[in-house]
Amino acid sequence: MVKVLLVNPPYSLEQRYGSRMKSFGAVTEPMGLAYLAGSLQASSFPVEILDAPAVGARADAVAERVSGNAFALVGITFLTPMFSTVADLIRRIKALCPTTHVVVGGPHPTALPERTLQEIPWIDSVCVGEGEGTIVDLASALSEGRDLSGVKGLVFRTGEAITKNPPRPFEKNLDALPKPARHLLPLDSYRLTASRTKGSAFCPTLIVARGCPFNCQFCSHPFGRTFRHHSVERIVEELKDLKESYGLSQVNLEADTLTLNRKFLLELCRAMIQEGLNLAWTCESRVDTVDEEMLAAMRKAGCWQISYGVESGCERLLGIIQKGVTREQVRRTFAMTRKAGITMRGFFMLGLPSETPAESRETIEFARRLDPLWAQFTVTVPYPGTPLFVSLDAEGKIRHYDWSQYNTWGGWADTRLPYVPEGRSEEELKHLQKKALRLFYMRPAVALRFVKSLTTLSDLKKYARGLMVLLKTR
Repeated sequence: MVKVLLVNPPYSLEQRYGSRMKSFGAVTEPMGLAYLAGSLQASSFPVEILDAPAVGARADAVAERVSGNAFALVGITFLTPMFSTVADLIRRIKALCPTTHVVVGGPHPTALPERTLQEIPWIDSVCVGEGEGTIVDLASALSEGRDLSGVKGLVFRTGEAITKNPPRPFEKNLDALPKPARHLLPLDSYRLTASRTKGSAFCPTLIVARGCPFNCQFCSHPFGRTFRHHSVERIVEELKDLKESYGLSQVNLEADTLTLNRKFLLELCRAMIQEGLNLAWTCESRVDTVDEEMLAAMRKAGCWQISYGVESGCERLLGIIQKGVTREQVRRTFAMTRKAGITMRGFFMLGLPSETPAESRETIEFARRLDPLWAQFTVTVPYPGTPLFVSLDAEGKIRHYDWSQYNTWGGWADTRLPYVPEGRSEEELKHLQKKALRLFYMRPAVALRFVKSLTTLSDLKKYARGLMVLLKTR
C-alpha cells in the first residue's frame, strides 16, 4: 500500500499578515488534513501529516522529508494566497522524487482545477471538493496500479491532456467520516488569534458542520450549499475525548453558521450542559439566524463569544453583495447578544464593488457604534470560485492574476490588491484598513473595557502588543 504524506505548506504568518501583525495571527490545526488522515488510516493506509507552519519547516525540508521516507503519494492543501509557495514546494518535491504522485486540494484548486494544473506543471492531480473519499480512492488506485479514471472528484494529468472525472457527491452523513487524526498533529504548536481565546490555554477547533445555503457574493461554498452537521452524540464524544486527552478548557466550534439549524443547536447546548462539559467556546454565526432563546441556551452551555459577519454599514452595499440582512437586523442582534452575556467579534469589509470613500467611512463608523469586543477590517478580495470573482472577471475589473497577492490583509502585508473600486486607489484602501483599526480600538471606552477584562498576564501582554502596533502604524 502506498505511503501517504499530507502537507500544510510553509506559508508564514508574516506572508499572511505582514511583519507588524504577524504576532496576532493564528496558527490553527489543518483540520481538513486531519480528516483526510483519519479516512486513510481507517482504510489501513500508512499516513503522516507535516504541518510546515506549525513546526517551522521550509520548502526544502518538506521535499527532503518526502524523498527520505519513500512517500508515494503527497497531498497538499492550499488557499489562493499560498499559490507561489505551493508551486515552489511541488517543484522541489518533484526534483527529488519525480515518481511521487502529488495531489492538491482546498478552496483554490477546487475553484480552478484545470487552470491550477496548467499553471503548476509539476502537479499530477487535483481533488475537487470534499476529499475524504477521493484521497482513499486515489491511494487505492495507485497501490493497485489502476487507471485514475474511476476516482470521482479527481482532475488529473495524462500526458499533455487533462482529464476531469465526474464529481464526488458531498457526504450527507458526516458521522460516516472517521474522526480527524489529531494525534498526527503537533497540537502544542497551535493558537487561535488573541481575539478568540481566553488567556493562553490551548483552544483547538472542532468541526461541527459543513455547507452554507446563503448567497453572499464573496463566498465560494467549497462544501456546497446544504447545511450538514455531525450528530450531537458525535460532537459530545469528540469534546469528551479532547477534554480527557488534552485537559481541554476552551474550544472553537467550527461551522460557517453554527446557528442555522435551530433544533440542532438547542439539542447540542442541552447535551453540553447535561454532560457537564464546562467548556468555554466560540463560534461563527449570522445575525438573522439567532433569537433570545438560542442565545440564552448557548450562554448557559459555555458560549462566551460569537463572530458575526457584518461586512458593511451601508444598505446599498449589503444589497450588492447579497448579504441578505439589514443594518437594523444587525443592530438588534448585537443588542440581543450583548444582553445574553455573550461577547462579539464583528467582521467588516472595505473596498466592496462600487464602494465610495464615504461608504467606507460609514462602515467604520457603524462598527464603532455596534461596539463589538473585537472588530476585523479586511480589504475585499475577489477569490476564485466566488460570484464576485466571476462578475468582476467578466467586466474586466480584475487587476491581475498573481494569486500570491490575493490577500485580505493587503494593507498590512503590503500585497498588490487584485481589485480596487472605480475612483479609488490601492494606497487609499491600504491606508484605510490600518486607519479603521486605530479608529475602532483607540477609544477611551475600549481601553477601559480591555483593562476591566484582564484576568491573566497573557491577556495583558497581548493587549500591550496590540496597542504598540496601533501607535506605530500610519
